[in-house]
Formats: sequence, structure tokens, C-alpha cells
Amino acid sequence: MALLINHCPVRWHAIYHSHWTALQYDQQSISYQQLDQLLSALQRQLLTQINLTTPISTSTPPSMVRLACIASNGIELLLMQLLCVRAGWLFCPLNPRFTATELSQRLAVLNTPYCWIENEQDADSLPTSSPQLQIDFELLLSNLHEQASSSIAATANISTSAITLTPLLIEPEQACNIIFTSGSSGFPKAIVHNYRNHFFSALGSQRLIPLASQDHNLLSLPLFHIGGYATVLRTIIAGACIHLTTYPLTVALLQQHRITHLSLVSTQLIRLLADPLFNAKQSAIKHVLLGGSAFSEEHLTALAARGFHYHLSYGSTEMASQIATSDNSSQLQVLPYREIKIHRGEIYITGETRFIGYFRDNAIHKIAAEEWVASGDLGTLKQHQLSIIGRKDRQFISGGENIQPEEIERVCLQYGRVKQAYICPTKDQQYGQRIALFVLFSDSTQFDLDCQQLKHYLGQQLIGFKQPDHYLAWPLKLANNQVLKVPKQVFIDSLSKQGLT
Repeated sequence: MALLINHCPVRWHAIYHSHWTALQYDQQSISYQQLDQLLSALQRQLLTQINLTTPISTSTPPSMVRLACIASNGIELLLMQLLCVRAGWLFCPLNPRFTATELSQRLAVLNTPYCWIENEQDADSLPTSSPQLQIDFELLLSNLHEQASSSIAATANISTSAITLTPLLIEPEQACNIIFTSGSSGFPKAIVHNYRNHFFSALGSQRLIPLASQDHNLLSLPLFHIGGYATVLRTIIAGACIHLTTYPLTVALLQQHRITHLSLVSTQLIRLLADPLFNAKQSAIKHVLLGGSAFSEEHLTALAARGFHYHLSYGSTEMASQIATSDNSSQLQVLPYREIKIHRGEIYITGETRFIGYFRDNAIHKIAAEEWVASGDLGTLKQHQLSIIGRKDRQFISGGENIQPEEIERVCLQYGRVKQAYICPTKDQQYGQRIALFVLFSDSTQFDLDCQQLKHYLGQQLIGFKQPDHYLAWPLKLANNQVLKVPKQVFIDSLSKQGLT
């Protein structure tokens, strides 16, 4: 029986597929029935505190209850995400690695008294004087190592005698999350989605990356990023199993948990490829979804040679993650329920997955359903095949010529020894701006020699005005970080220190 859009997905599977595994947390398994019980118990805890602050039934509509969550990936945060879908509340995850200033800015936008902070010691650095949500997760989770439903139910103070579940209807048009954009140009925007957006995002993703009940999807991206949020809902809607882990991402972990679906950023892929045991024959992996930044030809070739089925992806927070995805190639196909058009070289987006509006001034400012939204990306579209040129806000002019940094970065990544590449403009008295290349090689012991060889290679691949003037080492603070998007400010600061700005 197909899941309907107006039904809570967890409750649906708890009724029709009660013993299917919904969540694997290291060695602990939780069935859909157990997950449903945990959400009900968590909702009771939260309702008590929220009612004490502001009675929902009188002055605060459910859709405006905003749960700010400052936490890393974990079962607690995942429960909060799924509960907000069920309750019609707004799940507002924030990166716990943000500075106090960055957190304060976002909390000021959310303006909510309902804040859960994973590490209580971090609360002292925040300006909010509002009481934080106190959640007894130990009460909910203390017996999760036991498989029996009765143990889970007893932990959550639920009677297991004659548990009869009935369908739980939800309003798919009601807002269910606020996720901040990366803020690459200016202050990040607070993007609001409803469950309908995520439901159709999941359906469209199934076209190229099918998920079924026996599949195991690893949550390797953070829930405060749209990629991580979408991973969870895609998996739950499909009735598959979402995997959480506190351990580093390794080949051994993938093999042990028989992961079938995996989402990776470039740094994660590079580390896995360094292990010769990372190959399709020795794993259960069916699909590898790649996103967040450019991937080198060398690494894509290696991935295919090891037998993996991979998918490059172009997506955005505004479109509930994936927009266009490839199928064992570099050719991006626009997925179902998404629409794209090109206007003056820029990609415009709309469709069933497009966000409903922005949150600001204590309200959701909705966008008309028929409105197209500028993506800020430059590209071309031919018969549903999308090609990405680069970010509009990264383009600069050198001696009267347009420079698109992503074009040069892609050429750099085709050179075998290059792991990462990033282009920045530098001030130049003659040309106005010229090109600085930050580069990370696979072997850091011979940087100068590698730069000379790369310079020779680029001289054969690029016209003169597109060739970098400065070759700079990749910032150390980024070398081992699994970042979803390159933090531009780090490179700007590095240029400044070297007197190139």
C-alpha cells in the first residue's frame, strides 16, 4: 500500500510495516512501531513545556511553534525532526560549531523561546534569556539496546497491552522546517518548507536512486543542512532504514552495517578511495550520491572502476535538496517535480519541491506558487540536461574578460594530482583583477614541483587570461574538514595575509 501525502510517514509504516527497521544507531535497532512510540512520548514531554510557556490552543498556531535545535547528528535530533513533521511544528536545526555570534544572529531571526541545546555548557554563551527545553532523552532511549517493543514502550511509559494504532493525518501544506542557507553572499536566509515539498522531493529522487524497505541509508550529512534533512525524509517515506553512527566514516563501518545508499562530499570520497577495500564487490552499496562541490575526474573514474553506481547532484536549500542528478555520468538530468528555466544565463527554479517562503519578522513570508526563483547559478539547459557553469556572484572581470572561477577549478580537478582547487580574484594594477589558485595536491611534500607541472598543464588547457597568476597552498584549517560548501572567507583571509587583496 502506497504512503499517502497527508499521513504521518512514521505512523503509516508503524501500522502497515510495524517490524521493519526504521533506525539503526550503531548497534541499536528501532522498528517503525518503536519509533512511533518514541515520537509520541517525546511529544508529550514537549507539550508540557510548550504549554507552560505559551498555550498552543489559544495564542500560538501549531505551525508557528519553532523548535531551535543546536546539536550534532544523533538520535535525539532526528526524533525532533520527525516529530515536527507529525506535530506541524517548525524544526529549526543550527550548526553547533557556529560561533556564539553566528548562533545569536540566527536565534534572533527565529525569535523563539523553544530552544533545545545538546550540550548544556554551550547555553551560557548564548544571549537568550528564555528557558530552554529540557528533554529527558535518557528516559526515552535507555532501553534501546533491547529489541522487544515492550521494553521500548515501558521506557517511554507506554502500555503495550493491546496497542492499536490508527492513521495519523497531517497537513502537507503546513510548514515543517526552517533551514538557513549557507550565506555565501550576505547574511543567510531562513528558508521555509512544508512536508509537501519534501514528499515530492523524495518521489523525484526515486527516479534515479530507488530506496526500498530492505535498504540502509547512512546519514553522513548534517541535519542542519538540507542534504541531511532530505536524506532522513527520503528514507522514512520509502520505509527504509536510516543509519546513524558516532564512529568515523570508514570502509569497515560501511561493510559492517551493510550500507546500501551513501551521500558523500568530496573530502569523504577521497578518504574512502584511499582504502583499497572500498569497492562494490566487497560492499552492499547500490548508490553513491555526490554533492556539495566539484569532484575530480580522477576520483569519478576510480569510483566507476571499483564498480560503484554514482550520481552527481545539483541541488539547493530552496528546492528541498536535489534538483538535477546524473546516472553514472556527469550529465545532470532534471528530476521529476522540479522545473528549470534559463534567463540571461541564470538558472531559475520552481516546482513541487520549491520552498514556500522566507521566515523573518516573526512570520512566514510566502512566495506565490507560480513564481520562479533565481538560483544565483549560471547554466545551460538542453532537453532536460542541465550544465552548471558556476555561481553568478563568483564571476569577476580581468582586463575586460569574464572569469568564471568554477570553469578553471574543473580543469584543475582533471589533473591527476589535484584533490581540491579554489579560485579567488586578486587586485591587479594593470588588469583590475587577476587569478589566485588555492590548490591541494594528493602529495603535499613537493608543492613547488607540483605547481610547476600544474601550471604547464593549465597552459595547454586554458587561454592565457584564464591561467592563474598565483599558486597558493590549500589552507590548513580546511585540509581535513568534511565541508559541504567551501567557506569563501577562509580564502579571502589567506589572500589578505599575503598582501594579495
